[in-house]
Amino acid sequence: MSFKRMLALLFSAFFAMSLLTVSHTAQAEPITTAPEFSALEQGTSCVNIGNGDVCIRVGDIVNNRADISVWFTKKAGDPVFVRLAWFPGPRYDEGGFWISAGEVRGYIWRNQLLYDYYCFTGAILMDPPNWLVSINGGTVCR
Repeated sequence: MSFKRMLALLFSAFFAMSLLTVSHTAQAEPITTAPEFSALEQGTSCVNIGNGDVCIRVGDIVNNRADISVWFTKKAGDPVFVRLAWFPGPRYDEGGFWISAGEVRGYIWRNQLLYDYYCFTGAILMDPPNWLVSINGGTVCR
């Protein structure tokens, strides 16, 4: 096999894997309380969006991987149907859910490859089935 052909095959395989990594739904663990914090974590950031806080936490980075948590603390207003995500990526939760005032709902994506991204933003998504409305929450930069 020629060097050019081998290089083309490797590039094609890498490109296909990167598409799978970027476009699939990330396996996420649901949470109902804000996650525990570590002295070595990259940081936590929350933004008040009017009816509650949307937060992101980037945990300890080891070998360019970290646990990333996004949660919504709903403080007021009628129940809403939302999804959680973090960007860039994007990485989505396991599906939409209802949340009422007084509840905390979130997800932890374990051992996420951070690539060369520098900043990460948590968000809630609305307007199913396409989830086109995004309200950005906190941002953590490393």
